[in-house]
Amino acid sequence: MKIVILGLGLIGGSIAKQLSLKNEFEIFAYDFNHDSINNALATSSIGGVIQDLSELGSKDFENSLVVIATPPKISLEILRSLKFLFNTSVTITDTASIKLPANQLLAELGSPANVVFSHPIAGSHHSGEKHSVSNLFQNKKVILSCPPSASGEHVTKVKRLWDALESEMISLDAATHDYILAHSSHLPHMASYALLMTLRDLNEDSIAKFSGGGFGEFLRLASSSPEMWADIFSLNQTNIIASLEIFIENLNKLKATISRQDSKDLESLLVDLKNFKELNY
Repeated sequence: MKIVILGLGLIGGSIAKQLSLKNEFEIFAYDFNHDSINNALATSSIGGVIQDLSELGSKDFENSLVVIATPPKISLEILRSLKFLFNTSVTITDTASIKLPANQLLAELGSPANVVFSHPIAGSHHSGEKHSVSNLFQNKKVILSCPPSASGEHVTKVKRLWDALESEMISLDAATHDYILAHSSHLPHMASYALLMTLRDLNEDSIAKFSGGGFGEFLRLASSSPEMWADIFSLNQTNIIASLEIFIENLNKLKATISRQDSKDLESLLVDLKNFKELNY
């Protein structure tokens, strides 16, 4: 099967590297970044290059699988530009961490049968093809969000992709996906950015000298791609704001408990939270 990866960043590059180890796929890529393309060609991660998306309409790419592996807003633009492939033998999937806007776009474009959305729960604070690895998706979860219009043959083809990448598949509808990810992924990144803003406002250089591993690990999230996270925050605005409001409310509860200077109440709260964490996470 021919796999065409649109966007050779960390995710797209890692898909290419892992699939290139198998003989059952021919891998092509499309990216404006010539360094990414050249790196992938040099390492034999890809076997060919697409110069223009219109090439995907040729007979050479019948029954192929197109993977959109770009930041969320660009993914929406590409999806719209691939309308000429809708309801053909070509299967289209993506890797974005926001699903509802793409689902809504599909409905506007006639609900084609050959689009199946994916979201691999794998990544890094690094970005770019140069940081891609051949085992990024092994034993990692990937969420499949199948629009109601998606046909079984195209769902099967997308499942074949993630099977080859050795991922564990889970199904979620678009709205549930975006709600859950707002709390499990997007909120932690927001908290990391807020902590970094606080540190910047303190203007105290010595803090970095006395920080431990947990401090650095928490701030690591803020090293992620600004372009991608700006897209995520804006596209999932409603869910993220709701999550932030609950988070702020709980920060105020912690503040109030500390202000009462009752160490027993504070310890009791922290014990309850620790137990909850150990049972659930």
